[in-house]
Amino acid sequence: MGIKLTKKDVIWSYLAQFFGIASGIFILPIILRLLSTEEIALNYLIGSLGAMVALFDFGFAPQFGRNITYVFSGAQEIQKKGIQDATGLGEINYHLLANMIHTAKFVYLRIAIFSGIVLCTLGTWYIYSVTNRFTSVDNVIWIWVFTIISIFLSFYFSYFDSLLIGRGLIRKAKIAGIISKIVYILLAISLLFMGYGLFGVVISSLCSTFIYRLVSYRFFYDRDFREKLRGIKPNTYERKELFKKIWHNSSRLGLVFISAYAINNLSMFLAGLYLSSEEVASYGLLIQLVSIIGVVAGTLINSYNPTFASLRISGKTKELMETFSFALFVYLSLFIMGATFLIFLGPIVLEFIGSNAVLPNSYVMMAYCLVVILENNHSNFGTLIVTKNEVPFLKSSLIAGVFVALGDFLVLNYLSIGVLGLILVQGIVQLAYANWKWPLLVCQEFSTNYLQILRLGYRETILKVKLLL
Repeated sequence: MGIKLTKKDVIWSYLAQFFGIASGIFILPIILRLLSTEEIALNYLIGSLGAMVALFDFGFAPQFGRNITYVFSGAQEIQKKGIQDATGLGEINYHLLANMIHTAKFVYLRIAIFSGIVLCTLGTWYIYSVTNRFTSVDNVIWIWVFTIISIFLSFYFSYFDSLLIGRGLIRKAKIAGIISKIVYILLAISLLFMGYGLFGVVISSLCSTFIYRLVSYRFFYDRDFREKLRGIKPNTYERKELFKKIWHNSSRLGLVFISAYAINNLSMFLAGLYLSSEEVASYGLLIQLVSIIGVVAGTLINSYNPTFASLRISGKTKELMETFSFALFVYLSLFIMGATFLIFLGPIVLEFIGSNAVLPNSYVMMAYCLVVILENNHSNFGTLIVTKNEVPFLKSSLIAGVFVALGDFLVLNYLSIGVLGLILVQGIVQLAYANWKWPLLVCQEFSTNYLQILRLGYRETILKVKLLL
């Protein structure tokens, strides 16, 4: 059983991203207008903490997603390294699948508990420090308590995303996300105008998490699927063996994600300790808006991830490269257009809505957009590499993370260039190796070069556009 990305999947993926972005576009202007600079800064710092805690996933989400895809593609066993040869594929092994689901639940419950403990201790100390002993923002203690609850539940329920995507239910996964985002948008806007401030945003996030879980459960465990799993009892020994196999690569991915956090998010965490609320709010706003651009641009290529895994295990090399080239070309085109709009029109829009936070200077925005597009470009190639069930970039990612963390600390302590220094540290470290190494590795595997990939992507894009017209 192969997993194909249909036109409906693509449409729903973009709709999901629209509502994901809408949750920012509709709510962000209200936040920027109604909340104080201190509240805006705290909002971004809480987001940075959430990104840090997300590292406790430790690479399990993509590993579970890919391995569930392998099972639905007919794999009869999960291997610690590499993938089963296409000649060994057969019918769906529901016993293996049931144990995989049981393993995912087991893992994510424990991750959620651990993340809750960390937030209650170290997280509380951090929020205490950046809010001047819980005094700079109203209701900050309650804001933090409900943030902890929301992150805990979001973590535990996140395995449903791996289940839905791994099964190929991309459209339904996106619908679940859309419904939860609609709930979040409506609640957040209502509570903000009712004067609940940042506390209202946190409550809205908590409610949307519950909605996502309920809808995802109904979509995944449909009547036919429940019938096929009926009578299959998960085996504790097999769960342990599956965990060992999945842990082999998830541990490596987890370390890569920790490095990615140091590269992409640690700067915001440290900025909260060294820079003013105005600078933190400005930097956080830039990160959020560029992240929105990246999410829109990356919607297609991220939606294709299960297809990449399915094509890889089926040995369809030519189709794999055509699909990847198309998705990469779309990503680059959309990101460049979005970044151009942000740099030239972003400050004008913020002035129009009366924002209490402003964007950095245009040259700082240009530098950050360049760093991010190069970062995401090599990450896209890394995603293709990981479909072989191998993680060759562990060591280099750890080294890069250490250098970025050290560079951020030195820049904030001994230089007075603020946000620009944080951006330059990340850019220089990544240019030294990762930005060129992983695209080169893929080019060598498929006997091609980067320019040919772009040309192939352009041709595939034109072809698909003509088919739609």
